[in-house]
Amino acid sequence: MVLAMLFIGPLLVAVGKWAVLPTSEFFTRTFSLADLSTGMQRRVTYVLSVPFGAAVVVFFRLFLGIRLLGPFRSILIAVAFQITGILPGLFFLATVIGIVVVIRGPVKALRLPYFARVSVLLSAVALIMLFALLASTWLGVASLGRAAYFPIVVLCLMGEGFARTLSKEGMMSALWRGTMTALVAVFITFLFQINGFRELFLRFPELLIAETGFIVVIAEFLDFRLLAWLNPPVPSRLAAIGVTKKAKAAAQKAGRLRDL
Repeated sequence: MVLAMLFIGPLLVAVGKWAVLPTSEFFTRTFSLADLSTGMQRRVTYVLSVPFGAAVVVFFRLFLGIRLLGPFRSILIAVAFQITGILPGLFFLATVIGIVVVIRGPVKALRLPYFARVSVLLSAVALIMLFALLASTWLGVASLGRAAYFPIVVLCLMGEGFARTLSKEGMMSALWRGTMTALVAVFITFLFQINGFRELFLRFPELLIAETGFIVVIAEFLDFRLLAWLNPPVPSRLAAIGVTKKAKAAAQKAGRLRDL
C-alpha cells in the first residue's frame, strides 16, 4: 500500500495540473516551482538533482551491478559539476585524488587516529583548492577558479575511498570504481543541463516522491546486477567476507519470516 501511494500520490497531483481540469490553477500554483526567480531555480535544481541522483545510483548499483565508491559520492560530485562544469571538474577531481593517494601513505605511517588522519587530508585538500585559486589568478584561467565551488569533504571522501580501495582491492578495482563513480556523476549532471529535463522537475516537483518509489522497486524486485561481470574480480579474502555477510543477512531474513 505504501509503495502504491508513492506512485499514485504524485500521479494524482500531476493530473490535477492538467489545463482542462478545474483544479489546474490551484494545483499549478501550489505544487510548482516554475515561477521562482532564475537564481532560486538554479539553487533548487541542485536540491532536485540529489534524489534523482540517488535513484540513478541505485539503478547502476543494484539493477546493473556496477560497483561505485559508495552511494553518495556520485550525487555530491554531480552537484559540484553543475557549478564547475564537467571537464574542469573531472580534471580537478582526478588531480586531487592523485595527490591524496600520494600523501595518504605517509600520513597513515604516522599512526594518527582516524579523526586526525582525515582532518590532515581535509587540510591538504583545502590547500590544493587554494593553490588552484592562486593559479587561476597567475595564469588568467577562470576555470581553475571554479575549483573553489567543489565541496572539500566530497574531494576528501573520493580521495580516501579511492586510496582505501587501491590498498584493499588493487589498482584495477580502484580505477574501475573511481571511474564509474565519476561517470555516473557526469550522467546525472548531463541530464540536468538539459533545459526541458530541468523544467520538468521544476513544474512537477512531486516526481521526487515517485523517485523514492522507484528506488524501493529496484531494491525489492529488480536487484538483478546484470553487468556485475564487468567489475574487476575481488581478492579472495574480501570475497569470502562478502559471502559471510550475505549468509548472515539471509539467515536474519529467514528468521524474521519465521517470526511472522
